[in-house]
Amino acid sequence: MSPKAANRRLFYHRYLAHSSLTVLLLLAWAWPSASQEADESRYINSVNSALDNLIAKFSKLPKQPVIFSANLLLAHGVGVQGVPTKALLEYVDALKEAGAQRIEFNPGVTNVDNPEVMEKYDAVVKHIRELGLAVEINVVYARVGNRDADMQVRDFRDYTAPAVKACAQFAARYHPDYLVPVHEPVTMDHRMGIRAGPDAWVAYLDAAIRAIKRASPNTRVGAGGWYGELPYYQAFAAMPNLDFLTIDIYTHTKFDIYDRMVQIAHAANKPVFIEETWRPAFTGPLPPHAMATGVETYTIKGVGSADFEDLDAKWMQAMALYACTHGIEAVTPFYSQAFFAYVTSGPDRPSDPAYSRKVIQAVAQGQRTKSFEAYRSLQQKFGRTTSSPHSNP
Repeated sequence: MSPKAANRRLFYHRYLAHSSLTVLLLLAWAWPSASQEADESRYINSVNSALDNLIAKFSKLPKQPVIFSANLLLAHGVGVQGVPTKALLEYVDALKEAGAQRIEFNPGVTNVDNPEVMEKYDAVVKHIRELGLAVEINVVYARVGNRDADMQVRDFRDYTAPAVKACAQFAARYHPDYLVPVHEPVTMDHRMGIRAGPDAWVAYLDAAIRAIKRASPNTRVGAGGWYGELPYYQAFAAMPNLDFLTIDIYTHTKFDIYDRMVQIAHAANKPVFIEETWRPAFTGPLPPHAMATGVETYTIKGVGSADFEDLDAKWMQAMALYACTHGIEAVTPFYSQAFFAYVTSGPDRPSDPAYSRKVIQAVAQGQRTKSFEAYRSLQQKFGRTTSSPHSNP
């Protein structure tokens, strides 16, 4: 296989790296039926109504400034090798233009062993720093390509030793403002094909924290998850050496649990971030464990569909208001590709190489969407004056 062909294959693995794209590829090109059109209308109306209620509720509450962060999705460990460095740096520039105060990216554990990938990350971190932005690194389990030798996990110990080592290497190399050794532990379990409970993840996290702090004492270390991972979240909150907690919000129906997660963080005297958020995916019936393996895999229409541009802008408004009225330190839209390109037909999922190419082209050509404008407006209204609590070496 040629290098170009190999790079194209990399894009076929979810940037969330949650699961195989087999189901996605089977669904991708089905023409929408009349029933799907009706389902889409009901979906949009339902989410719109819920967001209107949330916005009305949150708007009445006292507000405080928050950090506006953004995920550099094209730098995810499963696909970064196939993205030109120039495109990554232009993406960082565009996120800065949108008002992002902090840039996050999600490298895989095995990326530290790939010199070509690490050179890309070197350039990305250097550029983020040059722009005066904060850096957050969220280390994840990610199968890079189809090579079985990447990381075979037979039990949790097969993951923890290389993961701790990778966290320490990222900390020593970049001295990030924030480093997250684990978020969504149940998701990671499903991707690895194992079942490690809260105690095992706490033991790994404790080892990772100690390794990170030895390598970069000023780096703040965090961990967290989505609403279905509350026992893990509670266990993380009880760790005295953990600096902050994170929550991932992809639904409008679980704010009672999100409120509880925020309260747990506050009770533990830890800052809490919305580390990932986007509107709930438009899907059909979901199989078991879909929430843990990546709902975007099962979408009828993906993140990049122009049908949802207005809804995305409203979602960000609701999430920004939730953050600034509930003592949440930061908010991070995950699918930042939608800041630059929506499509009316063809590939519209963030894992699809054709859609990613459209995003790269749109960034280079200066195209900006309603989501971009909404994010920038919200940052100007609710953003903190600084995004980093300290200066790193």
